[in-house]
Amino acid sequence: MYKYHHPKSIDINLSGDEGFRIRQKAADFILGHQNKTGAQRGSVSEQSYGALAEIVIRNQLNMPEVNPDNHPLGYDILLPSGVKIDVKCRGGEKPFLEEYMGLDGLPRESKHNFFARQLYDDNLNADAYVMTHLMRPKTPAGASVLPGTKRQRKWILYVCGWVSKKRVLREGVYLPPGAISERSREWFAYRAHEIEFYNRNLNGLESMVDLLKIEFKDIEQDADKKGDLNLTQVDTLRIGYDLVGRGVLQQKHLDYIKNEMRLNGEVSPFLHSNQSIHVLKWLLEKKVITPQEYSEMTQKIPETKFEGFS
Repeated sequence: MYKYHHPKSIDINLSGDEGFRIRQKAADFILGHQNKTGAQRGSVSEQSYGALAEIVIRNQLNMPEVNPDNHPLGYDILLPSGVKIDVKCRGGEKPFLEEYMGLDGLPRESKHNFFARQLYDDNLNADAYVMTHLMRPKTPAGASVLPGTKRQRKWILYVCGWVSKKRVLREGVYLPPGAISERSREWFAYRAHEIEFYNRNLNGLESMVDLLKIEFKDIEQDADKKGDLNLTQVDTLRIGYDLVGRGVLQQKHLDYIKNEMRLNGEVSPFLHSNQSIHVLKWLLEKKVITPQEYSEMTQKIPETKFEGFS
C-alpha cells in the first residue's frame, strides 16, 4: 500500500560511465522503436526523453531495463500489484524546480503536460503516470540529444511523482492547439492538444521503491482525490481580473481570489506594459481621460525604454 508524501523530486544523476551507458541504451532503443505514425506522437527528442526515463526507472527498480518487443504499447511498467504505469518525461537545459520566479518577481508553480490524445485513446490503458523531467546539456542544431558524450555532466533525471489517469482526466486543464501558456519566463502557444497538471498535485515518492507499493486501491483513491488548482497563482489572479472586467465575476469574487492567492506583489498582465501605456495615450488623445489622470495612471505602470543592443 502506498503512503502519501508531498511531491519532492528524486534526482538521479545520469553523467559518468554508468549514466552514459544508460543514455546509449536509450538512444539505441529509440532507433529501433521510434513511433513514426499517428498524430501528436511527440518529436524524436521527446520520444527519446521518455525512453530514457523509462529505462532509468526500470533500472532503479531492479527490473529489466528494456521491455521485450512483444510488450503491449498501452503502458511501460507492470507493477507487482498488476497496476500499469506509463512514464512521462519532458526535457530541457534547465533543472526542474517546484516553482520559479517570473519577470515580475512573483513565483510560478511548475506543471506537467500530457498529450490529450494519449489519455483518451482506449488502447493506451495505463492506470497511472510517473512524471519526470530530464535536464540535459545544450545540443547543437540538428544533432541528436542522445546519447551525448561521456564527458558531459549536465544530465539529471528528476522523478517528480505519480498520478492516476482518471484524476488527470477529471482535474487536468485541457488546452487546444494555439492556447497560450507560460513556462520558465516565456510565453508560448501549444501546437498540440494538451492537458496541464501541476506538480503540487502529484503523489510524491520518498524513494523509488515507493512505486512498487502502489496497488489498485491506491489508484481508486487517487481517482477521487481532490487536488489544488491546476493553474499558477499568478494566472488565477489574472483570470480573476479578466472575468471581472468582462462582467462575469464581481469585485467580491476578485477579493476572495486575491486573499486566497496571497501574492506579495503586483501581477503583470499578459501583454507588455508598453502596450497598456499605448492605450492610455490613445484615451488621452481622445480626451476620455485628463492629463492629470494619465499622469497618475502611468505612475502605476512601468514603461520600458529602448537602451540599445546588449
